[in-house]
Amino acid sequence: MLLLYVLQLGGYSNQRRSNPYPPTGDLGFLQNCQGRSPGDPCINLMFTPNVEPYTTFVKSMIELNKERSKNTNSTNWLIEDPLSDTNFLPSRALGAVPVPSADFIYDYTLKHRNVTKWGIVFNKTETPASAPGGASTNFQYQVWFNGSQSGNGTDYFGRQALTLVTLLDSAIISYTNDPSGTKYVRVNPRMQDWPRLPPDQIADTVVQNLGTVFFFCATMVIFINVVNQIVNEKELKLRAGMEMMGLIPSAYWISHFLSNSVIIFVSSLISCLLGLAFQFSVFKQSSFAVPFITFFLFGEAMVMFAFFITTLVRSARVGVLISIFLFIIGLVFEGFVFSNTQFAYIWWDSGTDRAGWLCFMFFPPFNFGKMFTDLNVLTTGKLDQLTSTYIAGAGFPWSALYDPVPDSQLPVYGSGNPPDVPPPIQSWYFLIMNCAFFGILTWYLDAVVPTEYGSVYPPWFFLTPNYWGLSRRRTGAKDGEAEWLEEILAEKVKSFTGDDEEEEDDVAHERKRALDPNYVPAVKIVNLRKAYGSGNKSKIALRSLALTFHEGKCLAVVGQNGAGKTSAINILCGLTPATGGDALMYGLSVKHDMSRIRKLMGVCPQHDILFDDLTAREHITLYARLKGVPIEQLPALIEARLKAVRLWKVADQRAGAFSGGMKRRLSMVISTIGDPKVIFMDEPTTGMDPVNRRKVWQFIEKFKANRVIVLTTHAMEEAEVLGDQIAIMAAGRMRAIGNPIALKSKYGAGYRMSLLTDPARLEEAKTAVATVAPEAELEDDAAGALIYRLPPDAAETGVVPRFIKWLDSTEGSSVIKSWGISQTSLEEVFLRLLRDGGLDVFKKVREQQLKNANADAASTQVSVPIPPEGVLAQFRALCYSHHSS
Repeated sequence: MLLLYVLQLGGYSNQRRSNPYPPTGDLGFLQNCQGRSPGDPCINLMFTPNVEPYTTFVKSMIELNKERSKNTNSTNWLIEDPLSDTNFLPSRALGAVPVPSADFIYDYTLKHRNVTKWGIVFNKTETPASAPGGASTNFQYQVWFNGSQSGNGTDYFGRQALTLVTLLDSAIISYTNDPSGTKYVRVNPRMQDWPRLPPDQIADTVVQNLGTVFFFCATMVIFINVVNQIVNEKELKLRAGMEMMGLIPSAYWISHFLSNSVIIFVSSLISCLLGLAFQFSVFKQSSFAVPFITFFLFGEAMVMFAFFITTLVRSARVGVLISIFLFIIGLVFEGFVFSNTQFAYIWWDSGTDRAGWLCFMFFPPFNFGKMFTDLNVLTTGKLDQLTSTYIAGAGFPWSALYDPVPDSQLPVYGSGNPPDVPPPIQSWYFLIMNCAFFGILTWYLDAVVPTEYGSVYPPWFFLTPNYWGLSRRRTGAKDGEAEWLEEILAEKVKSFTGDDEEEEDDVAHERKRALDPNYVPAVKIVNLRKAYGSGNKSKIALRSLALTFHEGKCLAVVGQNGAGKTSAINILCGLTPATGGDALMYGLSVKHDMSRIRKLMGVCPQHDILFDDLTAREHITLYARLKGVPIEQLPALIEARLKAVRLWKVADQRAGAFSGGMKRRLSMVISTIGDPKVIFMDEPTTGMDPVNRRKVWQFIEKFKANRVIVLTTHAMEEAEVLGDQIAIMAAGRMRAIGNPIALKSKYGAGYRMSLLTDPARLEEAKTAVATVAPEAELEDDAAGALIYRLPPDAAETGVVPRFIKWLDSTEGSSVIKSWGISQTSLEEVFLRLLRDGGLDVFKKVREQQLKNANADAASTQVSVPIPPEGVLAQFRALCYSHHSS
């Protein structure tokens, strides 16, 4: 606005220029001709007919011009040889060239443009002596000239043309006085412009011509920022994280719309107030509400246009490039089409196809440009091309919205009639239509365009009752669960290589429980499958996973990279659609009821779902409001959670300044907000130091009461400490499941005994061990140190108790100075199971397994009340986060 005001002051200064006493001056002489470029050959003058006295006229004119130029060589024209060939091109600058006829002049100049400067056609009429006034001779001539060389915009009938006329008149008068052509009559008129005075009323010419450009740029700054912010949240997976925590998509979009509407409201208000302060006619002579509503509606339409663009791109860089491209297109559009009424209103002329403005009405800058042009015409007025003065506008009261622009203010085109321009209110209607049109496109494309995880609704999603919350599924009931199981088992899914692979007994038992319709745990997963890609290039991530989770228990899922852990978590969180199978969480289907499940779920994904500009306190507030936590509970909740993970001292620092471990702690705490019944933690302690890791373990251990916690990890120590059960995955399948002790016993290499004896009695010690524990296998023997390995069932068969009893006896202590016993670590179990996919281990273990006589415990159905829709609370929370950012 300030730049526009400075430019307008320059415009005012230009309009106020005056010259009450313009100077007088001579006409001067005829300049030499010039071709298309300076120095090109050309012809100064063509004349016809080539007879007396016309040749004398031309010679006298040349001499008089030479005299005026004070014998300058450039005006030393000659009478050239006659020219009759229209294909002739001069090789130098020619003077006066006689030609056959006027038609020749026309044909030659038409064929060779910018070659000939002047053309003269002479004629003579004789009056007989019997006529009134007696005999007389009238000489006539017609002057042709090259007007295209008046590149400075001067009048065609300017000084050069008048100079030629005065020279010819002087030559003709000289000839009539002295036919010999030796005495010249000199006609030398002097020229003086009219006095130039400033106009009584100056106009906002700069605002009228460039106002649309400046006000368009102000709105486009908001437009580019909206695109960058939303796409950046998508790229950083912040929106996906918030949706996993229960964010409703409509709440997300409406929050962005409301927060940006406030910015547009303030921007529009400031623009109008500055316009009034700078005394621009478009603001001063119109109702204040008219430009304000125009700016506001245009801003809202561009925000919705930005929303539409964000549904089609995933990269913030691409989004900004598209925004800048649209900015340039709009800038050119506003700068050229709506810089004056001649171009602005041509769309409604009878000679212009209506398809033009019918298409452009879906482009918000077009509707804004038309409305602002109407404002300019009715307030600033229009320029009268004949007098170069402005005709003041009548003003723009509110009532003028419904009246067409007066014909007197409209330009006239080839049809001879003013265009049929619609009333200004139509532009407002179109801007409102733009908001609705791009809003509907945003809602639809946001649902059907696949995310980076592949999650997408079908194109007809709005026709399904489930989308509108009208589903009548009874999954939670036993009969409904049986129907649900039948539906999953009846799925026709392409089989994966390795699907028929034999499973370990505990895994098979877990599958059997998952497929039992009478067994209703908190979470049940049945035949969950996931394949990325299609055909021979498909990547198998999950192979018929079947599993159950129980309240008050923590399941630790371990596996190497690519084992399928994160894919399973993403499916259960609703980020990625499953290729086959389904899961029930408290009676709700992951495939059909994810929006309801998310109210019961907390997620700590692999990536930190944090806003760099928000503090730890603001993050807790945001996600607590998304979960519907009452405001009065927030202070205590924030303090308790942040103290639990040692972040209370940095509660008011921006998350962008946190270290990686601090961000993970904050992300983990966020997953516990809102009293979720199911919590998924994907590698929650990555990047933490040992002290803070143990603090987090303590927090998770306390928090799992009456909840289901599923965590993935690469740290075997973490899995052993936190996991009530540990599931080991490899190649998309669950290879083993059980508590840490059971896994060590079943898949471990047994026990390891370390003995230290006197090197002199080494053979005696070996003999004694072989007698007491013949099952012991010597692994190492060095300098009196013996390491024995005992079989995995050594404890059950009594080998370990017998061995230890002997070591503590007098006989044993006399031979063995010190000893130690250890069981196979969980990490060793993990490595053994991953070797060759665990098949060789299963075969060995199967031979040693005891029959499992434990019957399945009867289970009762678990139900959890679903909290009511917290849409309003989510709006407030998101608007708060946008404001804080």
